Amino acid sequence: MSYSLVTDQEFCWVLQWVEPARTSTLAQHLPTSDKGAYMRLRRFDGAYVTHDVIDTKTYEWMLTDAGHELVDESELPAIEDVDLEEYFAGRSTSINPNAILYEIAIHEDEWVPTSPLYDALPYSRSTLRKRLNRFHDTGELDRDGSAKTNHWRLTDAGYDRLEDADEIEPRDSSTRIFERRPT
Repeated sequence: MSYSLVTDQEFCWVLQWVEPARTSTLAQHLPTSDKGAYMRLRRFDGAYVTHDVIDTKTYEWMLTDAGHELVDESELPAIEDVDLEEYFAGRSTSINPNAILYEIAIHEDEWVPTSPLYDALPYSRSTLRKRLNRFHDTGELDRDGSAKTNHWRLTDAGYDRLEDADEIEPRDSSTRIFERRPT
């Protein structure tokens, strides 16, 4: 199973099909909750999506030109020819903690600031901060808090966790998410 919930292109692909759409309508077609869809929409707001306010808690979302371009440049099939339930089968509807460790591991023992993780992963900032701190508490991450922003690096326990993981890297369905390089 891929660690990715839905790629940016896939998310915009589905929104393009149902736009303009409320968050709940979009979430019905994706393997995520209303909150998960909303968090992704807020992250894309102003870049790939824009919104109209219906009332104080209701928005209607649509793609920007950049969002349409993202979909047009993707190699996704025509959505009318796709059974979305089958297409997204097996995708997780909740955060896979190994995704966070993987994003840090690809930097090969370098200290990684938190901000690139916000950009790389489709999870809310508060969720990522909680998970990073939990990994630190369990000894799977080291934290360098000497600057204004925390920096993170995998410990041996973190590498062991990824080495034992069954997930695959999201852009290549043939390889495991992580295999430690020989030292």
